[in-house]
Amino acid sequence: MHTEAPPHPWLAAGRRLLAATAASLAFAAPPARAEAPPLREVPVQALAGAAKSNVPLAASGLGLEVPVETASILLLALQGAEELEMEYQASGILLLTFLTVDSSARSLPDHRGPPYRYVRVPPGRGRLDLDLLSAPHWSRTGIPYLLLEGSGRFTITRLRYRPSPSDRASVREALDRAVFFAPLPIGYTTVNILEPPYWSYAEGSFLYDRLGAAFLILAGILILGYLLARRRSPPAPALALAALAVAAPADLLFLGKLARAAPLSVHLDPEVRIRENYAYAPKLGALAALARATLRPDDRVAVEGHGPDWFAPEALCFNLAPRRCVTIRPGEREYLGLAGVDRLRPDEIDAIVSIDADRPLPDGFSKVAEVSDNTYVARRR
Repeated sequence: MHTEAPPHPWLAAGRRLLAATAASLAFAAPPARAEAPPLREVPVQALAGAAKSNVPLAASGLGLEVPVETASILLLALQGAEELEMEYQASGILLLTFLTVDSSARSLPDHRGPPYRYVRVPPGRGRLDLDLLSAPHWSRTGIPYLLLEGSGRFTITRLRYRPSPSDRASVREALDRAVFFAPLPIGYTTVNILEPPYWSYAEGSFLYDRLGAAFLILAGILILGYLLARRRSPPAPALALAALAVAAPADLLFLGKLARAAPLSVHLDPEVRIRENYAYAPKLGALAALARATLRPDDRVAVEGHGPDWFAPEALCFNLAPRRCVTIRPGEREYLGLAGVDRLRPDEIDAIVSIDADRPLPDGFSKVAEVSDNTYVARRR
């Protein structure tokens, strides 16, 4: 009589791991989206009259031109739009943040700050596909809100949008799917705004709740199997494998969302890394690299930002180390640097690095290099 040899313990464990992972992935699979409505064309010539902005818009034969110096806001009267397909022509350094706001808003809200959904706009001609469902505050009654920051010019040469269908169930499924797979919103406050992945954004339920239930089910099946088989070995290894298998979908989802948002290109030159890897603040990266190349190692530097912005001055001082560096605060007799370590009086400053500052240069200083008119490096004459 031939007796089949029992499988190797590692092989058996691997089989259990694959089976548990498959079960948990099936349990955590996002809902499939129904057929999406077709894209609708928006005549570019009509955009100027249908858009609100805080800057003067110009309609030309090329399209709708939007000047960008600090922050240009564009509200598009496309209620319930789920997606924008935008062909453009751009110049300069531009960052586009997009979300949805209430269509009944009478004033232009200012959403500068952490970029929750954004894309860096390469210069030249290109196309942007903006998934508004994945952006904050989406609703069927909302309208697209575009915030262009940096310095340059942005021209919309063609615009199409996908309207929200009338079927509420389809809308909810599409919203859940978009949020489930949306890339992580990486910015300087990422550590403060990370939240667990949603299973259903519309219902406010999280993926971890589903995976926790999946683990309890798998654990119950494994323990019951051991009891029925009357094995002497404890079920602890199998339970550990079940825990890993159930955690794997969430970890893979996190890595996938992170990989879609993180800068994965490799730059061996540290100056290039500084210039290119501030994806959420490209103008800041360009200025930091320019200042490092322009200033002497022994220069005493003062940095000035826009209004209450604290991040840009601190990031610039960090990148300008080991130079002594402080932040200009109008009215103070002595300026402080990071953690209050560096201290400089106005008469001790050799150079000023300004990013989007709305004050003129102090007497005795002149520009020596610039990214734009209000983003530059200046030295004492």
